Amino acid sequence: MIVAVLGTGQRGRDVAQRCVRAGHEVRLRGTDASDVMDRVDEIRRAFNRDLSAGIDGTTGLESAVSGSGIVIDATDGGTDSHREVVAETETMVEDETLIAVSDTSLSVTAVATGLRSPDRAVGLNLVDPPDGAIVEVVIAEQTTAATRDRVTDFVESLDASPVVVRDTPGFAALRLELATIAEAVRMVEDGVAGIRDIDRTFERGDSDRDGPLVRADRHGLETVLTALEDLADRLDERFEPPALLRRKVEDGQRGAVTGEGFYVWEEGTPTAGADPDPDVPTRDSEPEFR
Repeated sequence: MIVAVLGTGQRGRDVAQRCVRAGHEVRLRGTDASDVMDRVDEIRRAFNRDLSAGIDGTTGLESAVSGSGIVIDATDGGTDSHREVVAETETMVEDETLIAVSDTSLSVTAVATGLRSPDRAVGLNLVDPPDGAIVEVVIAEQTTAATRDRVTDFVESLDASPVVVRDTPGFAALRLELATIAEAVRMVEDGVAGIRDIDRTFERGDSDRDGPLVRADRHGLETVLTALEDLADRLDERFEPPALLRRKVEDGQRGAVTGEGFYVWEEGTPTAGADPDPDVPTRDSEPEFR
């Protein structure tokens, strides 16, 4: 299948690389020619510079989407920007072409109002890590069962399991991720356990998945804070950011990118908890427990 991926940011790169790995013919479209080719080269390097890897880059929208079976809009911008992108795309593709939006901060239903045939709109989100086993399929109010089934088939072609979710703020994966991170931060605030021990509890000692606090640092604490604020506004106070998270962002401790968040980072690796472990009292060390 020809897959058109719009956007050369990290989301666009991840989507394009996943589709190339699955054997699809990918056309990556961006607005800056140099940036497009840099991204194409990155993806080819991931495949040992195999020039037969099925990806080409372009700055032309029509040359990207013409003849495609699915267009995945991974551009940056708000609802209006995505609505304009998909509306213009629709004029250049066949009636049966699927149009997907890859952005966890947007309502797919709202973006789909820009289409003449909104029944073919759907959300498509790679769940971290982007080469992992799960891909979210977001069903907008306009999405038909036929579109859902075609998109889940496409996801299975990526050697991934489709998770079908309703078009609600944060969808499923992001809501679970943020809820887990927020509770882990509150546990640090409350002195329940040390940072590493909280993460180890989540990992259960043998998981390949990082704990919630190291993942928060990798995401960037400012990004996590903004996402929690957004969900708190659109859902409820369950997602109100913990005070400790706000304080770290205000103090410039923003995670791996700054070298310190909940962990101290060296060369991209967490080396130690940034805050001292709490003194967990025993009965004979704390008079009030006697």
